[in-house]
Amino acid sequence: MTDTVPLHRHPGFQIRLGFVPLLDSAPLIMAHELGFFDAEGLAVELVREGSWASIRDKVSFGLLDGAQMLAPMPLAMALADDRPPVPVVSGMVLSRNGNGITLCNRLFDELTAAGAAAADPMGSARALINLAKTRGTPIQLASVAPWSSHDLQLRDWLATAGDDAHDHVQIIPVSPDQMMDAFRAGAIEGCCVGEPWNSLLEYRQLGRILHSGHQIWQNAPEKVLGMRGDWAGQHEEVHQRLIGALLKACRWLDDPDHHSLLRKTLARGHYLGRQIDALDDHPFSLFHPRLNQHFFRHSANFPWLSQAHWLATRLVRWGQLQSVSTCALADIVQPELFRRAASAIGLDAPAIDGKTEGRHRLPFVLDGRHGPVDVASDSLLGEQLHDWRLESAR
Repeated sequence: MTDTVPLHRHPGFQIRLGFVPLLDSAPLIMAHELGFFDAEGLAVELVREGSWASIRDKVSFGLLDGAQMLAPMPLAMALADDRPPVPVVSGMVLSRNGNGITLCNRLFDELTAAGAAAADPMGSARALINLAKTRGTPIQLASVAPWSSHDLQLRDWLATAGDDAHDHVQIIPVSPDQMMDAFRAGAIEGCCVGEPWNSLLEYRQLGRILHSGHQIWQNAPEKVLGMRGDWAGQHEEVHQRLIGALLKACRWLDDPDHHSLLRKTLARGHYLGRQIDALDDHPFSLFHPRLNQHFFRHSANFPWLSQAHWLATRLVRWGQLQSVSTCALADIVQPELFRRAASAIGLDAPAIDGKTEGRHRLPFVLDGRHGPVDVASDSLLGEQLHDWRLESAR
Protein backbone atom coordinates (compact mmCIF):
# COMPACT_ATOMS: atom_id res chain seq x y z
CA MET A 1 0.00 0.00 0.00
CA THR A 2 1.46 3.34 -1.06
CA ASP A 3 -0.40 6.64 -0.85
CA THR A 4 1.02 10.09 -1.42
CA VAL A 5 -0.19 12.90 0.81
CA PRO A 6 -1.29 16.02 -1.09
CA LEU A 7 1.71 18.35 -1.38
CA HIS A 8 1.49 21.92 -0.14
CA ARG A 9 2.23 23.97 -3.26
CA HIS A 10 5.15 26.32 -2.70
CA PRO A 11 8.66 26.63 -4.21
CA GLY A 12 10.46 25.07 -1.26
CA PHE A 13 13.20 22.46 -1.23
CA GLN A 14 11.63 19.15 -2.30
CA ILE A 15 11.93 16.19 0.08
CA ARG A 16 10.17 12.80 -0.09
CA LEU A 17 9.62 11.14 3.29
CA GLY A 18 7.96 7.79 3.93
CA PHE A 19 5.80 6.84 6.89
CA VAL A 20 3.82 3.85 8.14
CA PRO A 21 0.27 4.67 9.36
CA LEU A 22 0.84 4.47 13.11
CA LEU A 23 0.21 6.95 15.88
CA ASP A 24 3.90 7.79 16.04
CA SER A 25 3.91 8.98 12.44
CA ALA A 26 2.23 12.08 13.92
CA PRO A 27 5.38 14.28 13.96
CA LEU A 28 5.71 14.07 10.16
CA ILE A 29 1.98 14.46 9.62
CA MET A 30 1.52 17.45 11.92
CA ALA A 31 4.68 19.19 10.71
CA HIS A 32 3.09 18.95 7.25
CA GLU A 33 -0.42 19.99 8.33
CA LEU A 34 0.58 22.80 10.70
CA GLY A 35 2.93 24.41 8.18
CA PHE A 36 6.16 23.79 10.09
CA PHE A 37 7.80 22.38 6.97
CA ASP A 38 6.56 25.32 4.91
CA ALA A 39 7.95 27.79 7.42
CA GLU A 40 11.40 26.25 6.94
CA GLY A 41 11.15 26.52 3.17
CA LEU A 42 10.64 22.78 2.73
CA ALA A 43 8.19 21.19 0.29
CA VAL A 44 7.85 17.81 1.97
CA GLU A 45 5.95 15.05 0.22
CA LEU A 46 4.75 12.37 2.64
CA VAL A 47 4.37 8.88 1.19
CA ARG A 48 2.38 6.29 3.14
CA GLU A 49 3.77 2.76 3.03
CA GLY A 50 2.13 -0.44 4.23
CA SER A 51 5.16 -2.06 5.86
CA TRP A 52 8.59 -1.35 7.28
CA ALA A 53 10.14 -3.54 4.60
CA SER A 54 8.69 -1.21 1.98
CA ILE A 55 10.18 1.81 3.78
CA ARG A 56 13.56 0.08 3.93
CA ASP A 57 13.53 -0.88 0.26
CA LYS A 58 12.36 2.48 -1.09
CA VAL A 59 14.95 4.38 0.94
CA SER A 60 17.58 1.87 -0.21
CA PHE A 61 16.69 2.36 -3.88
CA GLY A 62 16.51 6.16 -3.60
CA LEU A 63 12.75 6.34 -4.14
CA LEU A 64 12.52 8.13 -0.77
CA ASP A 65 15.02 10.63 0.62
CA GLY A 66 14.26 9.41 4.14
CA ALA A 67 11.50 8.25 6.41
CA GLN A 68 10.02 7.68 9.79
CA MET A 69 12.00 4.60 10.82
CA LEU A 70 12.05 2.04 13.58
CA ALA A 71 14.89 2.98 15.92
CA PRO A 72 17.09 -0.03 14.95
CA MET A 73 16.47 0.40 11.19
CA PRO A 74 19.27 2.88 10.40
CA LEU A 75 21.71 0.55 12.16
CA ALA A 76 20.38 -2.56 10.41
CA MET A 77 20.45 -0.84 7.01
CA ALA A 78 23.88 0.78 7.29
CA LEU A 79 25.60 -2.21 8.92
CA ALA A 80 23.79 -4.97 7.00
CA ASP A 81 25.70 -8.11 6.16
CA ASP A 82 22.83 -10.02 4.50
CA ARG A 83 22.27 -7.40 1.77
CA PRO A 84 24.16 -4.40 0.35
CA PRO A 85 24.50 -1.86 3.18
CA VAL A 86 22.80 1.51 2.72
CA PRO A 87 24.32 4.47 4.60
CA VAL A 88 21.62 6.15 6.69
CA VAL A 89 21.97 9.17 8.98
CA SER A 90 19.71 9.66 12.01
CA GLY A 91 19.77 13.06 13.66
CA MET A 92 16.71 12.89 15.89
CA VAL A 93 14.30 10.62 17.73
CA LEU A 94 10.67 11.18 16.73
CA SER A 95 8.96 9.34 19.61
CA ARG A 96 9.59 7.23 22.68
CA ASN A 97 7.67 4.25 24.04
CA GLY A 98 4.23 3.37 22.65
CA ASN A 99 4.68 -0.37 22.09
CA GLY A 100 2.53 -2.99 23.79
CA ILE A 101 2.76 -6.74 24.19
CA THR A 102 -0.82 -7.84 23.55
CA LEU A 103 -2.01 -11.43 23.85
CA CYS A 104 -5.14 -13.11 22.53
CA ASN A 105 -7.83 -13.48 25.18
CA ARG A 106 -7.30 -17.21 25.65
CA LEU A 107 -3.54 -16.92 26.23
CA PHE A 108 -3.97 -13.87 28.45
CA ASP A 109 -6.47 -15.76 30.64
CA GLU A 110 -4.21 -18.83 30.81
CA LEU A 111 -1.27 -16.73 31.97
CA THR A 112 -3.37 -14.86 34.49
CA ALA A 113 -4.60 -18.18 35.89
CA ALA A 114 -0.94 -19.25 36.18
CA GLY A 115 -0.18 -16.19 38.29
CA ALA A 116 1.20 -13.83 35.65
CA ALA A 117 0.71 -10.15 36.44
CA ALA A 118 1.02 -6.97 34.38
CA ALA A 119 3.37 -5.51 37.00
CA ASP A 120 5.80 -8.46 36.80
CA PRO A 121 7.12 -8.94 33.25
CA MET A 122 9.83 -11.39 34.34
CA GLY A 123 7.25 -13.54 36.12
CA SER A 124 4.92 -13.46 33.12
CA ALA A 125 7.77 -14.52 30.80
CA ARG A 126 8.43 -17.56 32.99
CA ALA A 127 4.71 -18.37 33.05
CA LEU A 128 4.53 -18.12 29.25
CA ILE A 129 7.48 -20.45 28.71
CA ASN A 130 6.19 -22.92 31.30
CA LEU A 131 2.85 -22.95 29.49
CA ALA A 132 4.58 -23.65 26.16
CA LYS A 133 6.55 -26.52 27.72
CA THR A 134 3.39 -27.97 29.23
CA ARG A 135 1.43 -27.95 26.00
CA GLY A 136 4.42 -29.12 23.94
CA THR A 137 4.05 -26.64 21.07
CA PRO A 138 5.67 -23.21 20.62
CA ILE A 139 3.77 -20.01 21.42
CA GLN A 140 3.14 -18.08 18.17
CA LEU A 141 3.98 -14.39 18.55
CA ALA A 142 4.47 -11.58 16.03
CA SER A 143 6.55 -8.44 15.76
CA VAL A 144 6.36 -5.83 13.02
CA ALA A 145 9.81 -6.64 11.56
CA PRO A 146 12.89 -8.65 12.57
CA TRP A 147 15.01 -5.46 12.94
CA SER A 148 12.48 -3.56 15.07
CA SER A 149 12.38 -2.38 18.67
CA HIS A 150 9.26 -4.55 18.95
CA ASP A 151 11.21 -7.67 18.06
CA LEU A 152 14.07 -6.78 20.43
CA GLN A 153 11.64 -6.02 23.28
CA LEU A 154 9.86 -9.34 22.78
CA ARG A 155 13.13 -11.26 22.76
CA ASP A 156 14.64 -9.45 25.74
CA TRP A 157 11.42 -10.02 27.71
CA LEU A 158 11.33 -13.74 26.89
CA ALA A 159 15.05 -14.15 27.62
CA THR A 160 14.43 -13.36 31.30
CA ALA A 161 12.68 -16.77 31.50
CA GLY A 162 15.93 -18.65 30.83
CA ASP A 163 18.46 -19.56 28.17
CA ASP A 164 16.08 -21.98 26.45
CA ALA A 165 13.09 -19.62 26.32
CA HIS A 166 13.33 -19.00 22.59
CA ASP A 167 13.14 -22.72 21.89
CA HIS A 168 9.50 -22.53 22.98
CA VAL A 169 8.37 -19.43 21.05
CA GLN A 170 8.11 -18.58 17.37
CA ILE A 171 8.29 -14.91 16.43
CA ILE A 172 7.14 -14.03 12.92
CA PRO A 173 6.97 -10.65 11.14
CA VAL A 174 3.48 -9.21 10.57
CA SER A 175 2.91 -5.66 9.33
CA PRO A 176 1.06 -3.46 11.84
CA ASP A 177 -2.14 -3.13 9.82
CA GLN A 178 -2.37 -6.92 9.49
CA MET A 179 -2.19 -7.65 13.23
CA MET A 180 -5.95 -7.58 13.78
CA ASP A 181 -6.58 -9.97 10.89
CA ALA A 182 -3.86 -12.29 12.22
CA PHE A 183 -5.57 -12.32 15.64
CA ARG A 184 -8.99 -12.98 14.10
CA ALA A 185 -7.61 -15.89 12.07
CA GLY A 186 -5.83 -17.41 15.06
CA ALA A 187 -2.54 -17.23 13.14
CA ILE A 188 -0.79 -15.62 16.12
CA GLU A 189 -1.39 -15.73 19.86
CA GLY A 190 0.17 -12.41 20.70
CA CYS A 191 2.27 -9.59 19.34
CA CYS A 192 4.39 -6.58 20.10
CA VAL A 193 3.10 -3.66 18.07
CA GLY A 194 2.74 0.10 18.26
CA GLU A 195 -0.39 2.16 18.65
CA PRO A 196 -3.19 2.37 17.73
CA TRP A 197 -3.16 -1.42 17.24
CA ASN A 198 -2.93 -2.48 20.89
CA SER A 199 -5.85 -0.24 21.80
CA LEU A 200 -7.85 -1.40 18.76
CA LEU A 201 -7.18 -5.08 19.60
CA GLU A 202 -8.56 -4.41 23.08
CA TYR A 203 -11.49 -2.39 21.78
CA ARG A 204 -12.44 -5.12 19.29
CA GLN A 205 -12.12 -7.66 22.14
CA LEU A 206 -9.50 -9.64 20.21
CA GLY A 207 -6.79 -9.36 22.85
CA ARG A 208 -5.54 -7.65 25.97
CA ILE A 209 -2.41 -5.67 26.71
CA LEU A 210 -0.13 -7.59 29.07
CA HIS A 211 2.95 -5.34 29.12
CA SER A 212 4.31 -2.16 27.62
CA GLY A 213 7.68 -1.78 25.95
CA HIS A 214 8.32 0.85 28.64
CA GLN A 215 8.52 -1.99 31.20
CA ILE A 216 11.38 -3.59 29.27
CA TRP A 217 13.36 -0.42 28.54
CA GLN A 218 12.05 2.82 30.00
CA ASN A 219 11.73 5.60 27.44
CA ALA A 220 13.36 3.64 24.65
CA PRO A 221 13.73 5.38 21.29
CA GLU A 222 10.86 4.07 19.18
CA LYS A 223 10.77 5.95 15.86
CA VAL A 224 13.56 8.07 14.43
CA LEU A 225 14.14 10.24 11.40
CA GLY A 226 16.39 8.35 9.00
CA MET A 227 17.79 10.04 5.88
CA ARG A 228 19.88 8.52 3.11
CA GLY A 229 23.55 9.16 3.82
CA ASP A 230 24.22 10.64 0.38
CA TRP A 231 21.27 13.02 0.75
CA ALA A 232 22.39 14.07 4.25
CA GLY A 233 25.93 14.70 3.01
CA GLN A 234 24.71 16.99 0.24
CA HIS A 235 22.05 18.89 2.22
CA GLU A 236 23.34 19.49 5.74
CA GLU A 237 21.65 22.87 6.23
CA VAL A 238 18.35 21.58 4.80
CA HIS A 239 18.63 18.56 7.09
CA GLN A 240 18.92 20.86 10.10
CA ARG A 241 15.83 22.79 9.02
CA LEU A 242 13.94 19.51 8.58
CA ILE A 243 14.84 18.46 12.12
CA GLY A 244 13.84 21.89 13.43
CA ALA A 245 10.39 21.62 11.84
CA LEU A 246 9.89 18.13 13.29
CA LEU A 247 11.00 19.32 16.74
CA LYS A 248 8.27 21.97 16.65
CA ALA A 249 5.73 19.29 15.73
CA CYS A 250 6.93 17.02 18.54
CA ARG A 251 6.57 19.84 21.07
CA TRP A 252 3.04 20.53 19.77
CA LEU A 253 2.12 16.84 20.10
CA ASP A 254 2.96 16.63 23.80
CA ASP A 255 0.27 19.22 24.62
CA PRO A 256 -2.98 17.31 25.48
CA ASP A 257 -5.03 20.33 24.38
CA HIS A 258 -4.02 19.51 20.80
CA HIS A 259 -5.11 15.86 20.80
CA SER A 260 -8.63 16.50 19.52
CA LEU A 261 -7.27 18.17 16.38
CA LEU A 262 -4.63 15.44 16.13
CA ARG A 263 -7.26 12.70 16.11
CA LYS A 264 -9.28 14.44 13.41
CA THR A 265 -6.18 14.93 11.29
CA LEU A 266 -4.92 11.36 11.64
CA ALA A 267 -8.36 10.01 10.63
CA ARG A 268 -7.98 11.40 7.11
CA GLY A 269 -7.79 8.71 4.49
CA HIS A 270 -4.24 9.43 3.37
CA TYR A 271 -2.97 9.20 6.95
CA LEU A 272 -4.27 6.54 9.39
CA GLY A 273 -7.83 6.53 8.07
CA ARG A 274 -11.14 5.97 9.80
CA GLN A 275 -9.90 2.90 11.68
CA ILE A 276 -9.03 5.17 14.59
CA ASP A 277 -12.60 6.48 14.89
CA ALA A 278 -13.25 3.49 17.16
CA LEU A 279 -10.90 5.04 19.70
CA ASP A 280 -13.46 7.79 20.32
CA ASP A 281 -15.26 5.15 22.40
CA HIS A 282 -12.08 3.81 23.98
CA PRO A 283 -11.66 5.09 27.55
CA PHE A 284 -8.20 6.47 26.74
CA SER A 285 -8.83 7.79 23.24
CA LEU A 286 -5.55 8.09 21.30
CA PHE A 287 -2.99 7.67 24.06
CA HIS A 288 -3.17 4.57 26.24
CA PRO A 289 -1.66 5.57 29.62
CA ARG A 290 0.05 2.22 30.13
CA LEU A 291 2.13 2.68 26.99
CA ASN A 292 3.57 6.06 28.05
CA GLN A 293 4.03 7.34 24.52
CA HIS A 294 5.47 10.82 24.15
CA PHE A 295 7.21 12.95 21.57
CA PHE A 296 9.12 15.81 23.22
CA ARG A 297 9.39 15.98 27.01
CA HIS A 298 12.56 15.08 28.93
CA SER A 299 14.83 15.51 25.87
CA ALA A 300 12.87 12.80 24.04
CA ASN A 301 14.28 13.78 20.65
CA PHE A 302 17.97 13.60 21.51
CA PRO A 303 19.74 10.76 19.63
CA TRP A 304 21.92 9.14 22.31
CA LEU A 305 24.93 7.23 20.98
CA SER A 306 24.69 5.01 24.05
CA GLN A 307 21.16 3.99 23.08
CA ALA A 308 22.24 3.30 19.50
CA HIS A 309 25.04 1.12 20.89
CA TRP A 310 22.59 -0.78 23.13
CA LEU A 311 20.26 -1.38 20.20
CA ALA A 312 23.18 -2.62 18.12
CA THR A 313 24.23 -5.08 20.82
CA ARG A 314 20.67 -6.44 20.84
CA LEU A 315 20.72 -6.82 17.06
CA VAL A 316 23.95 -8.75 17.40
CA ARG A 317 22.64 -10.89 20.25
CA TRP A 318 19.57 -11.94 18.29
CA GLY A 319 21.38 -12.58 15.02
CA GLN A 320 20.41 -9.44 13.08
CA LEU A 321 23.99 -8.11 12.85
CA GLN A 322 27.40 -9.76 13.01
CA SER A 323 29.26 -7.10 14.98
CA VAL A 324 29.13 -3.59 16.43
CA SER A 325 31.55 -0.85 15.39
CA THR A 326 31.40 2.25 17.57
CA CYS A 327 33.02 4.32 14.81
CA ALA A 328 30.37 3.16 12.35
CA LEU A 329 27.59 3.99 14.83
CA ALA A 330 28.90 7.55 15.14
CA ASP A 331 28.49 7.96 11.37
CA ILE A 332 24.86 6.84 11.62
CA VAL A 333 23.55 8.46 14.82
CA GLN A 334 24.67 12.09 15.01
CA PRO A 335 24.00 14.00 18.25
CA GLU A 336 25.88 17.07 17.02
CA LEU A 337 23.54 17.39 14.04
CA PHE A 338 20.65 17.43 16.50
CA ARG A 339 22.33 20.06 18.69
CA ARG A 340 22.77 22.43 15.77
CA ALA A 341 19.18 22.01 14.63
CA ALA A 342 17.81 22.42 18.16
CA SER A 343 19.94 25.50 18.82
CA ALA A 344 18.59 27.13 15.66
CA ILE A 345 15.07 27.10 17.18
CA GLY A 346 16.15 28.02 20.71
CA LEU A 347 16.34 24.56 22.31
CA ASP A 348 19.19 23.16 24.37
CA ALA A 349 20.42 19.57 24.39
CA PRO A 350 22.67 17.35 26.52
CA ALA A 351 26.34 18.22 26.16
CA ILE A 352 27.44 14.57 26.19
CA ASP A 353 26.72 11.96 23.52
CA GLY A 354 26.19 8.93 25.76
CA LYS A 355 25.28 7.80 29.27
CA THR A 356 25.06 4.54 31.17
CA GLU A 357 21.76 3.03 30.05
CA GLY A 358 19.72 1.31 32.76
CA ARG A 359 21.03 3.34 35.69
CA HIS A 360 18.22 5.88 36.04
CA ARG A 361 14.79 4.94 37.40
CA LEU A 362 13.58 8.54 37.52
CA PRO A 363 14.05 11.59 35.30
CA PHE A 364 17.32 13.39 35.99
CA VAL A 365 19.29 16.46 34.95
CA LEU A 366 22.43 16.77 32.83
CA ASP A 367 24.44 19.75 31.67
CA GLY A 368 23.46 21.19 28.33
CA ARG A 369 25.38 23.67 26.23
CA HIS A 370 23.49 26.55 27.87
CA GLY A 371 22.25 25.17 31.21
CA PRO A 372 20.59 22.17 32.87
CA VAL A 373 18.62 19.78 30.64
CA ASP A 374 15.92 17.32 31.79
CA VAL A 375 16.48 13.72 30.70
CA ALA A 376 14.08 10.77 30.98
CA SER A 377 14.59 7.62 33.06
CA ASP A 378 16.15 4.66 31.25
CA SER A 379 15.99 1.54 33.45
CA LEU A 380 16.31 -1.85 31.75
CA LEU A 381 14.43 -5.03 32.61
CA GLY A 382 16.34 -7.36 34.91
CA GLU A 383 18.55 -4.69 36.53
CA GLN A 384 20.80 -4.54 33.46
CA LEU A 385 23.31 -1.73 32.93
CA HIS A 386 24.93 -0.79 29.63
CA ASP A 387 28.02 1.41 29.86
CA TRP A 388 28.66 2.02 26.17
CA ARG A 389 32.14 3.46 26.83
CA LEU A 390 33.32 0.28 28.53
CA GLU A 391 31.70 -1.92 25.87
CA SER A 392 33.25 0.14 23.08
CA ALA A 393 36.72 -0.20 24.61
CA ARG A 394 36.62 -4.02 24.55
